[in-house]
Amino acid sequence: MSNTTDASHSRLSLSLSLSRARRFFQNAKRHSLSADSFTLIELLIVIAVIGILAAAVVLVLNPGQLLAQARDGTRVQDIATINSALGDYLADGNTSLGTSNTVYVSLPDPTLTGNQTSTCSSLGLPALPSGWNYQCVSSVNLEKNNGTGWIPVNFASITSGSPLPTVPVDPVNTTTTGNYYEYVTNGSNYEVMAVAMESAKYMDVGGQAGGDSATSYSLGTNLALAPLTFPMNWIQVPGNSAFGTPSFWVMKYDAKCVSGSAPLISPQDTNYHVYDNATQPCVAPYYVASAPNGYPIADIDHTDASTYCSNIGAHLIRNDEWMTIADNVAGVSSNWSGGSVGNGYLYSGHNDNAPANALQASANDNNGYYHETNTGGNQRRTLTLSNNNVIWDLAGNVWEHVARSANDSGDNTNTMSVPSCSNGTAGWEWCQYGNSTTPYVSAYTSDVVQSLVAPSNSSWNSNQGMGQVLTYGTGGNQGTNVFLRGDSWGYGSFAGVFALYLSWGTGTADSTVGFRCAR
Repeated sequence: MSNTTDASHSRLSLSLSLSRARRFFQNAKRHSLSADSFTLIELLIVIAVIGILAAAVVLVLNPGQLLAQARDGTRVQDIATINSALGDYLADGNTSLGTSNTVYVSLPDPTLTGNQTSTCSSLGLPALPSGWNYQCVSSVNLEKNNGTGWIPVNFASITSGSPLPTVPVDPVNTTTTGNYYEYVTNGSNYEVMAVAMESAKYMDVGGQAGGDSATSYSLGTNLALAPLTFPMNWIQVPGNSAFGTPSFWVMKYDAKCVSGSAPLISPQDTNYHVYDNATQPCVAPYYVASAPNGYPIADIDHTDASTYCSNIGAHLIRNDEWMTIADNVAGVSSNWSGGSVGNGYLYSGHNDNAPANALQASANDNNGYYHETNTGGNQRRTLTLSNNNVIWDLAGNVWEHVARSANDSGDNTNTMSVPSCSNGTAGWEWCQYGNSTTPYVSAYTSDVVQSLVAPSNSSWNSNQGMGQVLTYGTGGNQGTNVFLRGDSWGYGSFAGVFALYLSWGTGTADSTVGFRCAR
């Protein structure tokens, strides 16, 4: 049911309650005239009822979400207004759109005065690909429409007059939240963008607009100009005290290798539809980004994956962050086949080997079976978080390198003691989380702690789509030191958001293993 309908019902309920309250006071007044008494308790009860109903209305309306929707609505309108003004500017015969390979941002540089410009180095903006630079202006010039503002276009030169008294800036306009505007041009075409949306209502507006980013909103004459840097195609994840995580950002999609703003599909295809990092590392002029299209980076070891993430101002996703996401999506009813938590199975993505390769994603979050042969069942590739953000391929598609500890300390050098399995086989085998089906994990270790790797419901196993654990049946230290999580395209019932592969080393790479970054 929509917020509007909920709000209408709440207002009706409140109106009815107020009407009843008025009748109560009228009856009380008549009573007081006849009996000269009106108790304080009766008055307090009515006030309490009204207070409860008012609080319920506030909860239904969710003022925080309504304010976020209002800001997103302003963003959409601002981008449309700027785009229209740029159209007028070009139609008037003007051609000066700015400098190529420059990202103009709506954030002022506080170190500047007057007409000074800078590369925004003091603002903590994410790293750009090789050959690109940011440009900031002073706060006094920020909204000017004469070419000295944050957009380097002289709207005041339009013959009929400037359609923009001032150039709009984002309603929040901060680096920390990722809410600001960008403008990019190649000299003849342009793209103007609201980098991040806030509300659930507008969360997929980027995919609908047709740009490269599913989480940003852009208009212009070429929507593939802006480089895909944070937070484009990144999503925010609510923190979880059980794992010691505050809210953080994570790539919405598997990490891709990007050139400019175009994710690479070829020539690095190993016939598994992955980018073969072993053949050509993703280094300048290429860079790592989150994007729906393009092939996931694979054939990459743990160290290189960590380095790639740090190169873009992020870090390889950590196990506490992975578990925060997995635990969150497991608690959302729409991620379960039966429509409620624990009913049926949790969707576990592309894991049926049909087709026998990785899949590109879609910018449309409603297309969760994109490129699947079996367009139904547990093959759905999208999972929704409690804040309505959608993440792709958390399970399925490619395994993902995960840092074992919060700061990756020791992960690359210290081997781990792995759990044992109920049947005690002296070899690597798959074991269930829950103990209702054999074999199952019978003893965890200090390196692989149950509460930090397993579903919170100890009865859930692969029948509920959790995935399984690859471990050495007798446990012990087997010389491995890396977590892989999620699974790749051909692992069937072993796959799931809690799937854990423990037979892996720091320098090991494979065409089925990729990564994603967080920050």
